[in-house]
Amino acid sequence: MKKQSNKKVRIAIISVIAVFAVIMTAWIGTLISDNIKLNKELGEKEDELAAWQEENAALDALVDEENETALMEEYARKSGYVYPDERVYINGN
Repeated sequence: MKKQSNKKVRIAIISVIAVFAVIMTAWIGTLISDNIKLNKELGEKEDELAAWQEENAALDALVDEENETALMEEYARKSGYVYPDERVYINGN
């Protein structure tokens, strides 16, 4: 009787361990799958960030260029320069 009871306990313990192992395997598989998905999304977001940074740099260069042109024109006007076909009106007030 005692041997049969020990056998049942062993079977129960082995069954619990087997069920636990299956659950853990499924859980770890889910974690790995989620990690792969998140890494893919991260790569996409990094690519998107790089594109935005490139566009931002191009826009900064354009703003700097326009500011430089406007600054050069302001200095030229203060020095008395005008465009070839431009008429300058001076307010006498």
